[in-house]
Amino acid sequence: MLINYTFNKELVHENIRKDIIKGDKIICIKNFPLSDENLNSFINLIGIPIIEYRNNGGNSIFDVKVFKQNNFFRSIANSNLNIPLHTDCADFKSVPNCIGLLCVKPALLEQGVSFFTSLKEILKEASNSKLKELTTKKWKFRNELKPILQKKNEQFSICYDRITIESFSQITDKELEELNSFDELFKKESFEIMLKKGDLILFRNDLFLHGRSHFDLNSERLIKRIRFNVK
Repeated sequence: MLINYTFNKELVHENIRKDIIKGDKIICIKNFPLSDENLNSFINLIGIPIIEYRNNGGNSIFDVKVFKQNNFFRSIANSNLNIPLHTDCADFKSVPNCIGLLCVKPALLEQGVSFFTSLKEILKEASNSKLKELTTKKWKFRNELKPILQKKNEQFSICYDRITIESFSQITDKELEELNSFDELFKKESFEIMLKKGDLILFRNDLFLHGRSHFDLNSERLIKRIRFNVK
C-alpha cells in the first residue's frame, strides 16, 4: 500500500503526480524539509493547494497539534483524541481529492498512529447489498446531501465522516445500525502507518479514508497538513 521515495534534488515530481493520479497507494517521501515554505512549494509542483482561512497565515498549511481556546479544543484535529476513519472536508460541495501530511514531531510511545482504508479494498469486501446502501442512500454532511459512494465515468469515489453526519442530522436507530455496519467494514480493511520525523505522506482523499489513534494530552506531536487537488 506504500510507495517510498527519499527527498533529494533528483526527485521527479511528475512521477509522484502520476502515482497520486493512479490513486491506489499512499506515497511516503522520507527526509522531507520541515518548513511550510518547502511543503507548499513542493505541492504546487504536483497540484493546486487549497487555501483556508484557519490555516497558518490563512494559506494552505494547517498545524495539526493540541491547541485549546477557552479550555476547549479548537477543533478535533487540534485535540489528542482518537479520530475515526473519515474523508477530509466531507461537508464541502467540492471535496479536495488529495491530502499531504508532514510529520514534524511524532507522538511518543507509539501513540498518534495514522490508519487508512482504501476504497479498492472496501469494494472487494462489500456485499452487493452493502454496496447498494453505500451508493443510493444520501446522508447529510452539514449542508450537503450525498451518498457515501459515488460513481462517475466508471470510477468510484468515497466521502464519509460519521462525526459530521451525526453532528448535523437526527439519526434514527436504523441509521445508527447502518453507520455501525459501515464503520465495521471500513475498520476491517484498515492498516496502520507510524509516521516518523521528516515523513511526508500523500494520498487520495476520495479513494482512501484516514484517521489516527489518541495520544497524550501533553504531547508535542506536530503534523503539517495540506489539502490539494490533482487532475
